[in-house]
Amino acid sequence: MRNRFFWFFLLALTANHADAAEREIVCARYQTEYGWSNGYKVEATILKGSELNRATRSYDYSSYSIYVVIFWSQNQASIIEMDLPYLSSFGQEGEDQQGRKWEIAKTNLCF
Repeated sequence: MRNRFFWFFLLALTANHADAAEREIVCARYQTEYGWSNGYKVEATILKGSELNRATRSYDYSSYSIYVVIFWSQNQASIIEMDLPYLSSFGQEGEDQQGRKWEIAKTNLCF
């Protein structure tokens, strides 16, 4: 079931819809018990919760929040609700569904 969700979600995000989802190269790092992890330069999809709800056919996401979705592998993704309604090159914090804190920056530089 989970596998089907990710395939459907990926298909929905990559379809040619007239929504505001955008793809960006970001630097993502997560909070560990010892501080922040190394940064990962990855492609992410940035979209509103309402678009995420539509793509997943659910009401699991806050309609007015901004989410960053990172597909790590075929069956693994991080869905991060951002604390602020925008991303910048300085980095903004957010939290995934497992409660892990993330810092996401719109930048090609990643340390």
